[in-house]
Order: sequence, then C-alpha cells, then structure tokens
Amino acid sequence: MTAESNDRLVGTVLDGRYRIESRIARGGMAKVYLAEDTRLERQVAIKVMHDHLTDDGDYAAKFIREARHTARLAHPNIMSVFDQGHVDDTLYLVMEYLPGMTLRDLLNDYGTLTVEQSLDIAQAVLQGLSVAHREGILHRDVKPENVILVNDGRIKIGDFGLARPVNNATDTGKSLLGTVAYIAPELLTRSQADNRSDLYSVGIMLYEMLAGKQPFTGDSPMQIAVQHAQQPMPFVTETNPAVSRAVDDVIQWATQKDPSDRPKDARVMLDALTLALSPRGDDDPAATRVIDSARASAEVEDSRETQRELPTITAGAPIAQSRDTAGVAPARGRRRGFRLAAFLIALLVVVGGGGSVWWFQFGPGSLTASAAVAGMSVDDATIALTTAGFSIVDPVSEEYHPDIAEGLVVTTSPEITSGMPKGTEVHLVVSLGPEPIAFPDFTNITTVAFSAQLAKLGIGVVDTTKEFHKSIPAGEVISASHADGSAITVGDTLYSGDSVLLTESAGKVPNVKGMTVEDATVALESADLTVNGRTTQEFSSTVAAGRVISVTAAGGVIHPGGSVSLVVSKGPELVTMPGVSGMTIAAAKQLLEDLGFVVTVVTEIPKKLWDQSWAEAGSTDPAEGAEVPRGATITLQGKI
Repeated sequence: MTAESNDRLVGTVLDGRYRIESRIARGGMAKVYLAEDTRLERQVAIKVMHDHLTDDGDYAAKFIREARHTARLAHPNIMSVFDQGHVDDTLYLVMEYLPGMTLRDLLNDYGTLTVEQSLDIAQAVLQGLSVAHREGILHRDVKPENVILVNDGRIKIGDFGLARPVNNATDTGKSLLGTVAYIAPELLTRSQADNRSDLYSVGIMLYEMLAGKQPFTGDSPMQIAVQHAQQPMPFVTETNPAVSRAVDDVIQWATQKDPSDRPKDARVMLDALTLALSPRGDDDPAATRVIDSARASAEVEDSRETQRELPTITAGAPIAQSRDTAGVAPARGRRRGFRLAAFLIALLVVVGGGGSVWWFQFGPGSLTASAAVAGMSVDDATIALTTAGFSIVDPVSEEYHPDIAEGLVVTTSPEITSGMPKGTEVHLVVSLGPEPIAFPDFTNITTVAFSAQLAKLGIGVVDTTKEFHKSIPAGEVISASHADGSAITVGDTLYSGDSVLLTESAGKVPNVKGMTVEDATVALESADLTVNGRTTQEFSSTVAAGRVISVTAAGGVIHPGGSVSLVVSKGPELVTMPGVSGMTIAAAKQLLEDLGFVVTVVTEIPKKLWDQSWAEAGSTDPAEGAEVPRGATITLQGKI
C-alpha cells in the first residue's frame, strides 16, 4: 500500500470546498496536494501544514497573518495565493496549481545552464521580488526548489513570504542542507533578514546556474553556514568563461557578507543585471554606475596563503576584481594594470578633461542606459528614465491594457532601446486598465462561433458545459456566466482579459412520453443519460397506466452524462360520483366541477335562475356512487 493511499486527506473534501485528489509533494513543513475547487471548478494546489506546526499557536497565527499579506501580491512571476483556512487541526493554504518543474529539477537534469537561461530565470525572480519588497514582504527562502518553471514558459516564485520557524528543528538532513546553502550570513548569525537577504540568495542561485555547482558545500549544515559567514565568494568566471565580467560583478555585489554592501532591493539588482547584459555592459563604466555604494571585500587562501585584494568601489567606477587563482606573477600583472590605469587617468587630467568631454558627449558615455518601466507608477518611471538619461515630455498618452493596472506605465513613445542618445525625448504611455466591453448578444449563435467572437474582444472562455434545452438547437449558446457562477446578460460590462463560462445546448431530451419504462430507458441512455431507477408515479388522464409521463433531474436541469428519473402514469384518477339531490342546479354544477369534472347541464330553466331554491338538480350521468375518471364529462339533469 502506498503512502498516498494511507493519507487521511486524499479523497476527502477540505472545508466543504476543496476535493483532495492526490498528494504531489511532502516537505519538512507541509504536504502539498492537488485538489479541485468545487465552487469555481478549477484545479488548485493546497499546502497543509504538519500537525506539530499547527499545534504551535504562535506559528499558526504568524502563518495566517503572512498568508493574507502574500495574497495581496499580484505579479506574473509570483505564485498566486487564493485562500487560507484552519479547519479543526488542519491549517492550509490554497495556491494556483502550476504544472511544470522546479529549477532544482532542471539543475539536476542539466547541471550547468546557459547564460541566457540563467539570466532569464534570475530576472524573473528579481521582478517578482521587487514587487514584494515594495510591499514590505520578504521571501526568506529563495532557492531552486521554490522557483517553478511552468509548462507554458512562465517562471514563478513559490512559497512566498510565509512564516518559517527558522530556529525550530523543522528540517533535518538533506532538506536543511538545501536551505542553508542559500541563506544569507546575517540570517545564520543574527536571525535577522531584510530585502538584501533575499538578494544574497538570488546571487547564490545565479552562481549555481552558471557554474553548475553551489559556491559553498559541506557534509553538514554547520560547515556550509561557516563558509557563508567567513569564506569569500568565488568568481563564477573562474568556472564558466562564457559569463561576462559585468554579470560576475553583479553576483559578487549581491553576495557581500555585510548586507549594507549589497543592492538595497530587488529592483536595484535587476537594473544592475539588465545593465550588465547591455552590449557595453562588460566595458562601459556606465555598466556599473548603478552600483553606487557596493563594497567588494573577499579573501582567498591559496596554497601560499596569499590574499586577493578587492578595491573599494565608488559611484561611477567599474567593479574590477582580480580573477587570479594563485601565485605571485598574476599579482604583479595586476599592479602593472593599476599603474596603467593611473597613467591614463593622469593623462586625461593633463589634457584638460578633453577625454572626458569626448566620453560623455560623443563616446559611450553619451548614450542612455536601458530602462524597463512597464508596470511602474508615473513618478517612478519618470525617475528611472531621467536617471537613465532620457527627457520626459508631455503629453502623457493613454491606452487600454489587459494586464497593467490603471494609472501605471505601459511603455514609452518612442519605445526605448539600448544605446539611445542621452537627452532623447520620450512620452509615457499610461494604462487605462483593461478595455471595457459590452457583452455581445449570444442568441441564435453556436458556441464555437461565439467563442471566436469573444476571443477577438479579448475575452476568454475557460469552460463550456452542456445541457438539454427544449427550444434552443444543439450546439448553440444557452447562457453565459462569470467564474463565480453569476449570470451575464447581453450588454453587461466586461473587460479585456476577463474569462467567462458558456452553457451550450445539447438539443432536446428524447421524447419518451407514452413509452414503456424499458423503451424510455433505452432511448434516454442512447442520448448519454443514465436512468437511475428512482421512478415516481402520477395520475394521468392522457397517458395510460404504466407508461412514462415525463423525465426529471435534480435541480431541474438535465445535462448530457447526467442522471434522470422517470415519472410513470398510474392512469386516470377515479372519483366517486356524489349525490346532488336537493341541491340547486348552480350548487350541484359547482360541486362536480370542484371534483375535476366537466359538467353539461340539461334543463329548461334559464342559467341566470339556476341558483334559485326551486331550481333543483335531478339525476347525474354517470349516477351517484359510480367510480368516474377525474376530468370526465358529467351530464346534470334539472328537475324541471
């Protein structure tokens, strides 16, 4: 018997909403399940905390609080959090289900990634972190296991910002080794974290992708922790010559031992990495201008116990760290390089600054740095573009955008490319949010044609259900609704990027009225319906006893593949004819009609006098005491 078959949650419905289908992962803190959200009819991933953590009241409260904060994060590179709950002894978190693989799986399969792959992943992670850092939320556990490479090409960070009992023994052995390998020194020594702690982890992870190995390894978490705190960070270019010096410099900056020597947040590191990827990133001093206060200080002990000294980096100066591996001769070469650099600087001073004038007016220094502003506020985009060397001019133009919220920047006009002249004038293009759309008429149109019409409007169809309909032909749209089930009517306002559910007609339910139960069952099953055998009986004056009157289903809606019940006739209902002697003709007629009969009066007395006491009723046909089918025609004779 498998461990999953013993899992108490598999096959159950959690909190009355989430049907647990299977367990897909287990870690030191939680189990992760694939489940169906029965309310919204979508697959989700549910993380259920281990019992010993749920029993810790302080941890449970912190988990719930931080889960609510994380649910506010909406970004393409962050795994979405949909729901959180605490039922009995089960503390759980509902996240979007992302079929794919983790970065750890990719590294296990390939070892070293290409420079392009590594930087794409690092940039995606930093974009997600920048949004979180702006909201004051830390990740605290950036590592390949928490980077998801979705099957459709998206890259997302999982396990975002959740409380982690770092000081408790929740992980042991291999899982703890995997966590300590990426934790910043301050977390290991002081248990304190801020934005820059996440960036240290990104730097370690980027090194691993490019080098094919972790920078610090050991047989125990303690050995690895000591190296993080004391050993200098190795240069990735010593292992992978394909990596540029500028990229290596960014890694070195992010992994400084002192948090104050690192980028202040993910946006700064992302900008530095983007700049390092520019065509001039490895040679242009502007490529390191974003590293205003980085201080590189690391020691390497070689066989001769020599040290590799790293100069202090000031604003505008490139990071120039030695890539020597050991020995005295490279050190001499380094000193010669420094002397040459000093000579060139002195030469520029002697010629009255002419070289610097050339650099900033005609050379590489006259060009702007790249600046990605999509999703920024107008103020932030203005600062970023101005810093990069652009000139922002009015007017600001506006356009609808399905993914960027109203008031945030979509792009610039003209669109920014690397190496544009400084002072280039650009207009900001600001989002009006998703475009409002009047929902179109869906009568007398097939589901296929209507879905195509919606697609042109930017509205997606996430699911289509079928039901039988007595008047709408098969294949045509019956109705439309939102994901929460609320109905959409023609003319309702939706937005580009919204999704809807459609209900399609399966045609009419087969007409089985008057059939035997056996024949009706065959006809209905041929239409993909199941007759459940729960028949009910009713009197009928038009359908013979034992024959089918109608078909019903729970909720009143019949779906293909659904279960139906048969209503079977008991024949006409028999009524005992009452006596009417002594009654007025009007009273007798009313009594018989109340019993469900059709009454024909035979008398010479005018109708307007039938309620007179002397206008007595006589006999009836059928006579008093006869058993007569309800609905039959009765003849009432007047005495006069």
